[in-house]
Amino acid sequence: MAQASTSPARDQALRDSLLVRYTAASAAGNSRMKMALSHEAAYLGIHLSKINASMTGLR
Repeated sequence: MAQASTSPARDQALRDSLLVRYTAASAAGNSRMKMALSHEAAYLGIHLSKINASMTGLR
């Protein structure tokens, strides 16, 4: 299967979107949404550990 080409701006937009949604789910205590976002991140090849590290200070 061919990999779609990506741009740094697109990758950053995807990470930013996941960060916003993951932060909201975390603040709301919504574990089902956090799990769904984890699956989305895995599908996109984004490591949540990098997102979680960037969340430091946002809580």
